Amino acid sequence: MRQRWGQNFLTDDGVCRRIVAALEAEPETPIIEIGPGRGALTKHLAGASVTLTVVELDRELAHRLTERWGMEPGVSVVEADFLKWPLPEVPAGNVKVIGNLPYSAANAILRKLLDWTGWSEAVVMTQKEVARRITAAPGSHEYGILSLAVQAKAEAARLFDVRPGAFSPPPQVTSTVLRLRRRTVPRVRDEAAFFRTLHAAFGQRRKTLLNSLSHGLEMEKEKVEAALREQGLDPGARAETLTLEAFDALSLKLFQG
Repeated sequence: MRQRWGQNFLTDDGVCRRIVAALEAEPETPIIEIGPGRGALTKHLAGASVTLTVVELDRELAHRLTERWGMEPGVSVVEADFLKWPLPEVPAGNVKVIGNLPYSAANAILRKLLDWTGWSEAVVMTQKEVARRITAAPGSHEYGILSLAVQAKAEAARLFDVRPGAFSPPPQVTSTVLRLRRRTVPRVRDEAAFFRTLHAAFGQRRKTLLNSLSHGLEMEKEKVEAALREQGLDPGARAETLTLEAFDALSLKLFQG
């Protein structure tokens, strides 16, 4: 496990094969692998794609990856922090993404990916708790900003769990492999207003929508209550009960009148 980067090494070859197979990449599909580590997934990807770009933060690991696959046709090893690496300018939906995401950076990596139009599908592994939050439905304890941020721009599905023993050394948590498919048209009409509303609503999630929104947005309660009632929403409800569509409509009402 790379303690500095919060990354652990996948060693179960059967799990690696399942992850790569789930990507369903055609021979001509460009692939980006995030955080390849020792190359557990890379060895199943190299040669299967005309273009494989692996982005590895750790200098020593990047050097080892270059020694092993750097001369392979179509394989490019990039030593970089994915969060700072400039994503390629490609046609929309051109690239598939794969990776065992570091637990500490998974949320930030996903949000960067979601803001990029170049990808079509991603198969990634995260902590099971994060996967549950990403795929959570309204009314559940896990439902929140991450759920809505992902579901606004992608279809998300949990594929299978991965036991701690599939890693060396075994982590203390179970992991989950997710498939994300980018939506060509986001489900949100005004992203800035949408996320301002979400952060206010979930900032004090134990409070009612009326109180959390008026406080978080610094709006008069009368305006917030009127907007809620116009959308058919109970001012006394909690944030986790609202659907994505309800938050979208409410944010437009609050900020566009």
